[in-house]
Amino acid sequence: MTTSTLTPDTPNTPDTTETATITPDLAATTPLPGTPQTAPGQTTPAQPATPASPQYGYPPVRPTNVLGIITLVLGVLGFAIVPVITGHIALAQIKRTGDDGRGITIAGLVLGYIGLAGYLLAALFFFGALFLGAVGAIGSYR
Repeated sequence: MTTSTLTPDTPNTPDTTETATITPDLAATTPLPGTPQTAPGQTTPAQPATPASPQYGYPPVRPTNVLGIITLVLGVLGFAIVPVITGHIALAQIKRTGDDGRGITIAGLVLGYIGLAGYLLAALFFFGALFLGAVGAIGSYR
């Protein structure tokens, strides 16, 4: 083959008059690379069906226990006895149903117990001061 340069005014035609001819019997008898060879008159075996690929979807979402969320919110807000009660109920529900939210429920319970201990210390301090004030007032009358 010869090469030539094309300019916009030249037609796009092949430069040579040589053409390759393929005989029909040669094309029929020459297998493609990678294909199994069969004798004339034989059919190729059917390919086994490929198994369907597994469907990878999103896993089912477990709901978060609502009572556990309420426990955390009430614990953060400083309520004392309510998050302790709702926290224990929520933990029982989570254990029974398998819901999510165990961590936030425990966090709410800890905050509830801390708040309860704080309120008990404040009450102890208040009533202790009240008692000492009453004792001091009674002692000053004598």
